[in-house]
Amino acid sequence: MAILTLTRESGSLGDEIGMLIARRLGYTFYDKHEIERRIIAKGLPKEEFMKYDERKPNFLDRFAKNRDKYLNYLSMVILEIAKQGNCVIMGRGAFLFLRDVPNHITLRFVSPMEARIKRIKELKNIESDKVAQELLEKSDKRKRDFYKSCFKYDLTGDHTLIHATINTFSLNPDLLAEMITAGIKNNMMDSVEEAGKQRVEELILAQQMTNKLIFEHNLHIDELWVIVRDKVITLNGVTAFHATVERAQTILESEYNGYKVESFIHCVQDNRFSKA
Repeated sequence: MAILTLTRESGSLGDEIGMLIARRLGYTFYDKHEIERRIIAKGLPKEEFMKYDERKPNFLDRFAKNRDKYLNYLSMVILEIAKQGNCVIMGRGAFLFLRDVPNHITLRFVSPMEARIKRIKELKNIESDKVAQELLEKSDKRKRDFYKSCFKYDLTGDHTLIHATINTFSLNPDLLAEMITAGIKNNMMDSVEEAGKQRVEELILAQQMTNKLIFEHNLHIDELWVIVRDKVITLNGVTAFHATVERAQTILESEYNGYKVESFIHCVQDNRFSKA
């Protein structure tokens, strides 16, 4: 039926509500541990995963190719889960990878700091309000930095890609889960689900093309973004040489027969040695 992605403030009961929704819908719930397991199983060393997972990398790591590998592995895992459908995915920027998928719904759970402090104290057996608040503020900052660094997305200020933000303070988690479940059951049409399946297939293909150009053929294209839609491949990014752009087009045209390739890659030619 649907692909549901969730983000939450720590202490807002997002995980608990997500699991209740999955149970009511008969969906599979994917938390951070399952996503981590799948990324590491694909070949990213655990120590590299820990550098980048929901955190801002340090100055040197920001420019390392391993960060791009992490994001590409993360993208493939999210897309493979979405392809199976009937899933609830928690965190990890999943909603950004799936933002234009028709049967995708994304929700954010929030709660006042006072309520979050109370919940985190109970969850982690913390006695001090101050210690609990510092823990929550550190968690909030880590997530904001992760989204800004890896996706250039303002998690707290930009809500245009979130379908609904829900304050969990005064409503029972079971009631919230029931409301959300009923909304999905009553409004998800077969035609929307079919369009969603097709779009996920295109997103998977685009990610495969990205990996082929960057990691298999070692082309130096910064911020490469491949879009596949209706048998048209669109390339975006920045590179130093026109030959790199031509090489990328040649690879995709030869390996993906029947697709038209359009490039909007910005070429910053190095002319330092071309003067007479």
